[in-house]
Amino acid sequence: MFPQIEAAAAAGRTWDVVIAGSSFAAMFFLRGLPEGLSVLVVERGPVHGHEAQLESGLYPAESFRMDNSSGHPKNWVSRVLFGGNSNCWWGQVPRFLPSDFRLSEICPDAAPWPLDYETIEPFYAEVEEVIEVAGGGVEHLSPRSMPYPHPPHRLCRLGARLNEADPLNWVPVPTARANGGSRPTCCANGTCYLCPADAKFTIWNGVDKFDYPGAFLLPDTEVRRVDIAAGHTTGVEVRRSDGVRLGIAAGTVALATNAIFNTAILMRSGVKAEALGRYLHEQQSENCILDLKDSALFGGTSIPTHGVAFRDGPFRANAGSVLIEIYNSPTLLRPEPGRQTHRALIKLIAEDLPQPQNRVFLEDDDVRITWTGHSDYARRGLDRVAEGLIDSLPFPVDGLTRLAITETESHIQGTHRMGRDPATSVVDSMSRVHGIKGLLALGAGVFPTSSPSNPTLTLSALSLMAGRAL
Repeated sequence: MFPQIEAAAAAGRTWDVVIAGSSFAAMFFLRGLPEGLSVLVVERGPVHGHEAQLESGLYPAESFRMDNSSGHPKNWVSRVLFGGNSNCWWGQVPRFLPSDFRLSEICPDAAPWPLDYETIEPFYAEVEEVIEVAGGGVEHLSPRSMPYPHPPHRLCRLGARLNEADPLNWVPVPTARANGGSRPTCCANGTCYLCPADAKFTIWNGVDKFDYPGAFLLPDTEVRRVDIAAGHTTGVEVRRSDGVRLGIAAGTVALATNAIFNTAILMRSGVKAEALGRYLHEQQSENCILDLKDSALFGGTSIPTHGVAFRDGPFRANAGSVLIEIYNSPTLLRPEPGRQTHRALIKLIAEDLPQPQNRVFLEDDDVRITWTGHSDYARRGLDRVAEGLIDSLPFPVDGLTRLAITETESHIQGTHRMGRDPATSVVDSMSRVHGIKGLLALGAGVFPTSSPSNPTLTLSALSLMAGRAL
């Protein structure tokens, strides 16, 4: 664990680097930094470890003021404590496909990425090694320079049958729920938001991987704004939990507080960019019931199988790519006697086209969100899978039932997108804010498009790359 420092002591010196936040983006940026720097990690929440969470429950999520005209309930999940959302994620870590970084070549309404898969690939491999990913059998989707650190989990019965019949389109899920390595093996009980076995990687149980001599932690303190003079970062203003505000001098500031709070800090700091705060997005998803001829369950982890038959192709010009998740737990049981386990819960996860009217802005110096809903592009992707899935399966099933659209994928993306042109983006390919030296905005807020793959691995690799480039 990092040595802690009092706010007054932190304000009494000049730091080489101040990092706002302490989840994946923050810690992988720290890991990437060159040696010999003085680094202050500022976390708005408390230090509340795994044992304390098991005893008292998961730390409460933030609530946001939001104008939601979508017609559907909408949540944005943010946990403010040391380690952030790493405490409550499910550990799904598929890579983006090479084509995800080139979506603008297929879909004219998609914004371009300023980097490609080949650039990020070595950083993917390092992050996977750090978080001890269990995976395999997906190399045809995303080429690899190194094998996965650990083998994939045993598939559930349905996933195993699908993989045996069609191994290119039904593949093991790459996951940070342990299947070998330093943590206990996943117990597959479906309570991954607060893993009782501590099997999934978190910043808390992996903090030794980010050991950095010269780094200190300042908890219970919020970075409110960045001080900027003549186009250079000079420090930050922080607010302690008791309301006292202090200035802390720093040559470089990296914001890693999630896409909503990063935007608020940048706006309070006077950063001007047309794209800032806009294009808030995440994947659109819906749960489905797949009724089967025989049992679906009894695998080695909560979500063991991905379906990728609808993941890529020319159709992405008009309809979103969709990733299919097969759940092993939690379960949905059939009511017929003797056929209770002949049912699978699956989720369809569609990429969305970010829209400028979905945005974060400041009202009375605090965050407010405007949400108008997902794009028709995402809905067309989901409809395409729902209409074609049964016919694509290698064996007959009893039926597919679509359930409600989910309220959240717990992925906050896109409000300070990366790009080459400052007129249409906020940061460059190394997450540096255009036109301001020494200021970075990290995390999924940099995503200009929304792959259906979970964002954590990619935002971690981008943050590691940004630290190495400093």
